[in-house]
Amino acid sequence: MIRMARFSNYVGLGLAISSLLGLMARHLAPLGIGVWVTLLLLLAGLGIALISGNLLDQHFGWVQDTSLALAIGLLGIFIIRSAIGWLILA
Repeated sequence: MIRMARFSNYVGLGLAISSLLGLMARHLAPLGIGVWVTLLLLLAGLGIALISGNLLDQHFGWVQDTSLALAIGLLGIFIIRSAIGWLILA
């Protein structure tokens, strides 16, 4: 129960931060670059989860493919919320 609460807290914080980045990236060029850098880091995390996800899951004691699901989920949340933040001022 505590893990789910902590995870939902992180998801909510990630949604807020990515929406703010997408919103502000329209007006401030450094934040636009920050959105691209964060996207590339999340894509790298997805690549790492694809290559060595089972090793990470075993190390942290997670169920198989948990790290892959987290990487895909974080990438999807970031893309959706950044696009929403970007389009609010359109």
